[in-house]
Amino acid sequence: MIINILIITLVFGYSGWMIYRHAQKGKEGACAGCDKGKTCPAASMDSPLSCSGNTLSGKH
Repeated sequence: MIINILIITLVFGYSGWMIYRHAQKGKEGACAGCDKGKTCPAASMDSPLSCSGNTLSGKH
């Protein structure tokens, strides 16, 4: 009985933590919440898909 309560508590606790983390990463924006960081081609400044929205002049 106690083991069942412990397992259920762990499952719901972990689920709540994952929902909280997902909400916090969503508030940061697309690239800020991404785990790939600098290796993502969309995060580079000269990419048309740049998350920062800035493009380098003179590249076109």
